[in-house]
Amino acid sequence: MSSANSIDQELKDLAEKYGFMRPDRGDLDDPSIPWKNDKPDYCKADLLYFKGKTMNHKPGSLEMIVENLVKKWEMEASHLPDYTTWTTINAEKFKAQANGQKFFSGEESSTIGNYNWLLSAASKDLYDSEQHSFESSHDVFREAFPDGFAWELLQVFSGPPKVVFSWRHWANFTGKYKGRVGEGQLIEMHGFAVATVDEQLLICQLEVYYKPDEFLKAMEGKIPLSNLSKGKEIFGPGCPIHREK
Repeated sequence: MSSANSIDQELKDLAEKYGFMRPDRGDLDDPSIPWKNDKPDYCKADLLYFKGKTMNHKPGSLEMIVENLVKKWEMEASHLPDYTTWTTINAEKFKAQANGQKFFSGEESSTIGNYNWLLSAASKDLYDSEQHSFESSHDVFREAFPDGFAWELLQVFSGPPKVVFSWRHWANFTGKYKGRVGEGQLIEMHGFAVATVDEQLLICQLEVYYKPDEFLKAMEGKIPLSNLSKGKEIFGPGCPIHREK
């Protein structure tokens, strides 16, 4: 059995055993989709998602609807060069920002890529988004996480039109980052987001809040990866008395 067939079978087995559903990114086989390069293959990413996710949202729930919306938007932003063809956004209104910094328009965000506008909030000595192109920013993290960089929605705190939710991003550090070779360590990132949507649930505005510096320091080995586990970079280490128990 080929590697691709093996991954596909493992996905089917996990879906049947635990009732998991693969993320809905739309019909990627649609011949009319104007891909930036080739059609993306999300099998590895979905397997990482199945094996590492902490939530299993009910079909049709607001949590699953929002999670799929974000995953489809990420797919379109990464693989469709013309933001006006994205089906997940209101192209006339869309703008995005990280940590209260500059808002990037649909055209700007599609040109520089998600990594660059999200990491524009990071310290420049850790990651200078102005020195990276769309392609180079993706190459950095593909090299670090060759098996994918999974994302899940944790909780939704308010419904449309202003959807507020928490999220988790994770990967196994099996590649290389700034010359540092990973040993398969789990690296996690947590945060919050506010997605303002219209009546058709198209994203008009996206605000993301997280601690990019902590993530990048952990990638460089400047702080322990454990500092990021279970949301510690967001919520803190917790009560020292309880930690000792």
